[in-house]
Order: sequence, then structure tokens, then C-alpha cells
Amino acid sequence: MISSKCNSVTTCALMLMSLFSVIGGHSEFSGTSVQTVHRGKSVNISCKYKPSSDTENVTVELKTNNTLCSLMKSNSSWINQSCIDHIRFIPKTEEMSFEVSKLQINDTGTYKCVVTRIIPPPSELLSEEGTFVQVIAHPKVSVSHVRASDGFHTILCLSEGFYPSALEQVWMRNGGFQNVSLTYNINKTNPDGSFTLHSYLNVSDCTNYSCWVNHSSLSQPMILHLPPADCYENRGARSSKYQSITTWMALVTCVLLILAILILTVVCERLRRARSQSVPPVGMSVTPESFLHDHLHSEALYSTLGDHHAVPCSPVRVHSSPQ
Repeated sequence: MISSKCNSVTTCALMLMSLFSVIGGHSEFSGTSVQTVHRGKSVNISCKYKPSSDTENVTVELKTNNTLCSLMKSNSSWINQSCIDHIRFIPKTEEMSFEVSKLQINDTGTYKCVVTRIIPPPSELLSEEGTFVQVIAHPKVSVSHVRASDGFHTILCLSEGFYPSALEQVWMRNGGFQNVSLTYNINKTNPDGSFTLHSYLNVSDCTNYSCWVNHSSLSQPMILHLPPADCYENRGARSSKYQSITTWMALVTCVLLILAILILTVVCERLRRARSQSVPPVGMSVTPESFLHDHLHSEALYSTLGDHHAVPCSPVRVHSSPQ
């Protein structure tokens, strides 16, 4: 009868567990519930158990793949055996619970509260209750103008730090959705397990554009508008950058020109000094010997003795007397 009603292995397991819960006294087993929690928030994992007497000693454990917290009840008092920092045990008469705080994305998973009787022996599993905790993170969305070239603009819609990965992100202009084929996306997984989505759109101008984003962590879709001033500021920044580059190029050119003039001046000065050392000083003339000899033959010297007549002048020859 039971096997005919089982459509899957999970369904059969749940039915068998429900039947087993009425066997063996007050043992209770229940299915897995689901809780959705925003990143950084807290969740309560319940442990439904009603003790049969005050003489029972029981242990209560919170588990995932490992034991996260373990306590023992002895003589109506709870003894903490081992619990990690962000887990707090809340004792109650009929429904104990664990508060797990500061949840992060990697804390997503199934948590089990297990109650076991240890005294009187033998030990017996009294209750096991599972809760699947889904940690979600909403995206941080921004819209900006990133670059422009050849008369075209590129605008960016950026969604960061969201979880789970399913996210809708579409460009809009003047309230209407744009052609998705003009958009190219880049998906990235962050170290903390969250996701980031870059959506770029190439347009002829960047006015009246918006980015529409929808995610399971949002109560309603987000619409962020691209400020028109962002385009002009980006153009001004590019213009300032171009002017800065032009100024530096002009400055470098002037420095090189000055260096060239200085080098040319030094070279010219050295050449001038070299020439001045090879030319006789001003006011002195050097008469070649051949010219002086001809001149002495052509000119006549007048003797101051006797008759005044021209006396040819010839070079004086010195004869050495024999020894």
C-alpha cells in the first residue's frame, strides 16, 4: 500500500519517518523546513522536544556536516560542551532553539537539531529536525559612462555581491527596454561566494539611459538612471588628459631644443679657439724670405759717406777665418 503511493525516494523516506515517529514512545522526526535569510542576519533553528521527566539527561546538538554546538542537560541545568562563537542556545520547556547569527553566503545549507537521551541508559535518539537555510545577498548596482571613442560611447551597469547567481539586468532608454544583442556581459564569482555582473552597452550618445535589475533578494526591481552630466564630465576628463599630454610634449621639446643650442654653442667655441691659436697675433706680419731678398735687390740704399749715390745692398756674408 505504502509503496504504491511513493512517487519518489524522498516521498517514501518522509512517509516512513512519519510512521516511525509514533513508534518508540516520544521519539519525533520531522521533515526539513526552509528559511531564507539576508547576509549578515540571524536565523533560529528549532528543536521541538518535551522531556518526560526531570531525571532525564539529554544532549542537544546542532549539526551541518560537522557539529557546530553541543550541550548536555544534567540536574535541570545546561552544560555547554562546545559551541562556536556566533551560535547561541536558547533553552525552553517545550521548544529549544539555536540562534545562528552573522550568516554569510557559505553558511547556506541544511542544519539539524539532534536530541539524544543518555540517562537512563541505553541512549536513545529522541528528536531530529532539519532546517535548510538559504542565505541571500542583494546586489549593489551602479551605472556609469566608462569611455568614448570614434563618436561612440560605452556605458556600464554593474551589479556586485549578489547571491544566488540568478539575476536579470537589462538596459532601458526613455522607459523602453533596449535590444539585448547590443549588450555584452561579464560574469564573475567573488571570493566570498557572491557574484558580480558587468553589462556594457555601446551607444551613439549616453543620454536618457537606465539599468533595470531584478533579483530574488529584492522586494521589487531596481532602476538606476545614468546622469547626463556623467558624459560631459568624462569628456572634460579626457580633454584635460589630452591637454596635459600636449603640455608635457611641448615641455620636453623645449628642453631638447635648449640642450641642442648649448651643445652647438660649445662646439662653435672650441672651433674658434682652435683657429685663433693657429693664426699670428694681430699687428704682426711675417715676410717671406724670398720676398725680402727680392726687395733688398730692388731697393737702393744711400751711403752717408762721400758722394751721395745709390749703393746696392746685398746680403752680408760672413766668412770664417781658417784656424
